[in-house]
Amino acid sequence: MARDKLHERALPSAGEIRIKVEAAERMVARAAQRLAEVTAAQQQRLADYARRSLQDQAAGRRRANGRPPVAIEAKTKVVRQQARLARAQAGLHRALNPRPIPSAAARASLTDPASRLMLGKHGGYVQGYNLQIACSRNQILLAIELHDNPSDTTALIPVIRSAQHNCATAGLSSDVAAWLADSGYASTANFTALADLPLLVSLTEEYDQTRAPTPPSQDVPAGHRDMAARLASTEGKQLYARRGALVEPGFAQLFQRFGRRLHHRGTSDVDAEIKLLGVVHNLNKIFRHDTRRKIA
Repeated sequence: MARDKLHERALPSAGEIRIKVEAAERMVARAAQRLAEVTAAQQQRLADYARRSLQDQAAGRRRANGRPPVAIEAKTKVVRQQARLARAQAGLHRALNPRPIPSAAARASLTDPASRLMLGKHGGYVQGYNLQIACSRNQILLAIELHDNPSDTTALIPVIRSAQHNCATAGLSSDVAAWLADSGYASTANFTALADLPLLVSLTEEYDQTRAPTPPSQDVPAGHRDMAARLASTEGKQLYARRGALVEPGFAQLFQRFGRRLHHRGTSDVDAEIKLLGVVHNLNKIFRHDTRRKIA
């Protein structure tokens, strides 16, 4: 089972595959559109030349139009775009059919193959799970999920979708005013997929993003420029400055109350355990809030 898990992990996660496939599909679509444009333009040149040639022949003129345009299949722009489309299609095929080739140094736990090596809080590594939460004010959990990769990048979309589902199930119809996330979640694919949401994701270190006089703007990738502009606005600065006080205490309270060790192993059992802990966390918040209100 541990060997099977190593081969499974050599594949991108389901979220990574989806993001890579969507990005590859966009590249194929752009390449196909550009090829159609340059092909149509060359067809128009050939048609215009043929029309002018017929007019010249009818008027008794010969070779008045000069050298004819090259055939479509020989046009440099067309050939270049055909090659670009072929590369994009090959990239899409690789994204759809990733090959699991484990690293020679890869290791899996024999007692809990579903767990991963994660960076420890105080340095080093621990065998465990990547925990993701979405918090509202007062650290009420909207979602608590396991993520199948030590990196957070592909966790953003699943956690937001889970939080939206939980809110709808609970009958909370109001829209979230802003989704705030740190730089570990920044990616062009995330920004594109969540373009319909009021999303603010830091593009640099938390301290620089919230306290620097002007947020760093050099070397911002093209896909990050809209996010950089949002973060640099007065409203964006005010909203993003609230992120740390929302989610970081949520993690701290969970770990202080329940510790960092789990009682179960395996993805399904661990997922059930952390969701139970999340429910207990939320109930504690509700009960304490009602008690304070009654005493007051």
